[in-house]
Amino acid sequence: MKQLLFIVLAVFLVSSFCSAQFVKENGYLGPSIGFYFYGSSPIFGANYEYALSSVNIGTGTVGIGGLFRYWSWSIDEGTYGGETWGWTYTDIMFGVQAFYHFKMENNDKLDPFAGLTLAYDAASVKYKGPSTYSYVSPSWGGITLGASGGARYWFSPNLAGVIRVGFGSSSYSALDLGVDFKL
Repeated sequence: MKQLLFIVLAVFLVSSFCSAQFVKENGYLGPSIGFYFYGSSPIFGANYEYALSSVNIGTGTVGIGGLFRYWSWSIDEGTYGGETWGWTYTDIMFGVQAFYHFKMENNDKLDPFAGLTLAYDAASVKYKGPSTYSYVSPSWGGITLGASGGARYWFSPNLAGVIRVGFGSSSYSALDLGVDFKL
């Protein structure tokens, strides 16, 4: 317990002397794990963002970038002849995103942002069950436009924790947690 307290205190002291925020002409890359509002499967993802230097809106900064997400889940509908049958859904999403980063006066550690995401969800649905039945897989996926917001908290000049809440079409809405590395 003393070691854990020492580590937490050391991280707090080191991070209190570091200052970093979303800086123009820098890139940020990191993994994320999301929690889907529809099902219980985790969403594995990656984000990239570049801070533009030529776009000035108020005191904030605009960033553009890309995203990747993967998630899959199954729904068991029942049992027939001793075999379970149902559907398996798989989603692979990739797209572009643009965020407005709000300037925080007197706080270089917190980087709140809000923006839009345009993505393509290359999804599939597969029947699983007795082979005596043949079902046509329903359509799934497509283009999705979403809105999201969140914040980065900088632990050091090159490492930030990220929380993001996204709402979109094509049944994609999630809470994402991750880390970003300044490139």
